[in-house]
Amino acid sequence: MKEKLRYLTSKKSFHIAILIILVVVILFILGMTILKYHVEGETNMPFILTKIAMISSSEGIEQTIENPEHKWNFVLNQNNDIYMYLDKNANYDKEEIIQSVTIDHFQVIKTPLIGQIKWFKPDVTMQKGRFQNNQENEIQTLTYQGDTKADPQNLTIANQGGIFVFRIANCQVGEYHADDEEIIHDQLLTKTGITNEQLQMTVQFDLFITLHSGKEFKTTITLDLPRQNLIEKGTTSEEIDQMDSFIFKRVKN
Repeated sequence: MKEKLRYLTSKKSFHIAILIILVVVILFILGMTILKYHVEGETNMPFILTKIAMISSSEGIEQTIENPEHKWNFVLNQNNDIYMYLDKNANYDKEEIIQSVTIDHFQVIKTPLIGQIKWFKPDVTMQKGRFQNNQENEIQTLTYQGDTKADPQNLTIANQGGIFVFRIANCQVGEYHADDEEIIHDQLLTKTGITNEQLQMTVQFDLFITLHSGKEFKTTITLDLPRQNLIEKGTTSEEIDQMDSFIFKRVKN
C-alpha cells in the first residue's frame, strides 16, 4: 500500500491535481471575500453616515409683470432641503481627519410629471434661512472642505464630523395669480390644484468622503421626494436613521 501511495505521489499528474485544487480553493476564498465586501462594504469606517434629514416645502417666487391684472403673481417651487449627518466612528481606533465631503453624479431616476429638477448649494448671502433658488447657487457637484468648524454657507464641515446640507428643488411646478389679502406659501400648491402624485420623484447621487490620510470612500444614495403628504401638510420633515442600505466602499487606500 505504501509503495502504491509513493508511486501515485511521485507522478507528475498528482502534483498538477494538487496544484489545481489549491488554486480552486484560493480562488473560492478570494471570490467569497470579494462577494462579502460587495454586499457589506467597509465594516469599520473612520467616519459614518448616521442620519439623513429631509424637509419638503413649497414657495412662491414673485414675478415682475408690467401692468399686472392681479396683486400677487408667483412662480411656484417645491423644495427639498437635505441634511446629512457624518459622525466619528467611536469603534475606529486610529486618528483620521476629514479633508472633504463631495456630492456628485446627480441623477433623476423617476421624473416628476411637472416642473424641472435643480440642485442648489446654501446661499452665502442669506441672513435668514439657508437657500435661495437662483442661478448662482445652482450646482452639478458640491464639495464641503474639512475645517475646524462647520459653516454651511461657506461650504465647510467640521473635520471630525458634522452636518452638510444642500437642496433638491422642483422649480416652476406652476403659477399662482390672485388678489388675496395674505399669502401663505405652504398653501400655494393646494390652491393651484397640484397633487402629490405630480410631484413625486426619485433622485440618486454619490457621496464621497476623502480623508487627509489619502483614504477615500464612496456610497450611492437614492431618495424619494417630496416626503409624506406635502400637499395637505404644506411642510413635511422626515429622518432616515437606518443606514444599512447605504454601502460604503473604498475608492482609494
